[in-house]
Amino acid sequence: MQISELVAVKRLHLRFLTGAEHQHRTVRWAYTTDLLEPARYLRGGEFVLTGMMWRTRPEDSETFVASVVSAGAVAIGAGTALGEIPPDLPAACQKHDIPLIEVPSETSFGAVTEEVLRSLTQRRFTTIAETRDRHRRLMAEVAAGADFPSAFADAATHASMRAWVISSTGRHVAATTQPLPEHDREWIAARALTWSAFPHTTRLPVEGGRVLTVVPVQAKDSHPLSNWLLVCTGDHQVWGDEEHEAVAELVSVSVLARSRVEERALTDARHLEGLPRLLAAQRFDEVTALMDGTGVATGTEDAGHVVVSAVMMPEPRVPDLARRVLTELVADWPGAVVTGENDTLAVVPVEGGDSRARERAEEIRSELVHRARVLEGGLLDYRLAIGLSSAAHGVPELRGAAVEARHARRLAELRGGRSRVIAGAEIDSHELLLASVPEEVQTSYRERLLGPLVAYDRDHRSELVTTLERFLEHSGSWQRCAAAMHVHVNTLRYRIGRVEELTGRDMSSLEHRVDLFLALKLRD
Repeated sequence: MQISELVAVKRLHLRFLTGAEHQHRTVRWAYTTDLLEPARYLRGGEFVLTGMMWRTRPEDSETFVASVVSAGAVAIGAGTALGEIPPDLPAACQKHDIPLIEVPSETSFGAVTEEVLRSLTQRRFTTIAETRDRHRRLMAEVAAGADFPSAFADAATHASMRAWVISSTGRHVAATTQPLPEHDREWIAARALTWSAFPHTTRLPVEGGRVLTVVPVQAKDSHPLSNWLLVCTGDHQVWGDEEHEAVAELVSVSVLARSRVEERALTDARHLEGLPRLLAAQRFDEVTALMDGTGVATGTEDAGHVVVSAVMMPEPRVPDLARRVLTELVADWPGAVVTGENDTLAVVPVEGGDSRARERAEEIRSELVHRARVLEGGLLDYRLAIGLSSAAHGVPELRGAAVEARHARRLAELRGGRSRVIAGAEIDSHELLLASVPEEVQTSYRERLLGPLVAYDRDHRSELVTTLERFLEHSGSWQRCAAAMHVHVNTLRYRIGRVEELTGRDMSSLEHRVDLFLALKLRD
């Protein structure tokens, strides 16, 4: 309630002695005290009632008022039950610009406090009812398909909250006003993957960086790698009930919106389940019909698409996690659709002719690399391997693009790292050949050639595999290899002789050297 509303209650007979110009200040509580310095017991917004028992000399008024003002109180009520109000108290109140209100002897402090509580309680019930009604309307609108960013901005503005919704990769989803800067969003998203408890209070890593509270937006079967995050200004540990309720409302609306987005993505994924099989069988008319059913533009033969293949290793225990992660990675590309569960495939439309399509394909690759790195803090138990194709024009070229993307992804698996993104256009060496070979064939080939060397090194504590690697690195030069390994040439010849005996290969033969070189690459 406002001070003016309290003074207007006739039965209390209150009147301003100073500071009437501040009558519109809001009273959040009433507090009675006769301590000389009560600041440590105040939280701000109080109407402080006092019988002036603290006053033993005129200077005490300055001490009392300064203490009250420092704590954020909005007004002082001085009772006259024990005598008139001394002039030094109004003077101190004028100096510190705080209203002083006279409480006559016939009015008890209890009556004033009761009126404040009655008004606050009434307003509280009214606010709760209005909030619940608004919340129901908001939830119904979002459920019916209302634009989530607009609905979120309206709800946050009404609650006087500065808030944002970002994704697990730092992608902007919604905001009260302007989005957070990209580097701030990515900093928050990357660190949120390492936090174990929420709500979490953090401070942006710049001088004077703002304090923020981060709350996960957890939909059904959610996972930190594909969650949204609600980010609010301030520290949740000092929020009042109103702030907590406002954040709870924003979270529930965000959860509903996140669930709707996930439902649409899952529907598209199920609709496109047959896409890889139809592409492999070159049934392009059926591919066109399938893609048109999800809104992916196929149009003429000039319609361009980039295919993205992704896998998480080992296969996640959380169902469908790889698809949800890939869906997040391509979420900002209009018309992109994803299918598959762990061996996932995305089709991303790109516009323009050959040169523009190539530029867009490179933009997609760069963005995938960037976003995958943000996720690395949450990939402690997994590796994420991604391959993408060059731009394909027309549905018939999609088959080759899918093959290229999968080959690039297999190479990404070989190269290691928590996340690895490789474009098919980058592959122009033996790596393309290796990536296209089935994993079981790779394993069999590697074990047949290198298995005897690995076993010999284990049993004899020797270094035949390392010697073979160094020998091939130096193109079979005995002198350069021996010098690099700091061994005598005869020692090197002996070791290479053992390699030849155990593998059945002749190191003077280029063909046999290539065999062993490829086996070593598969071992990496």
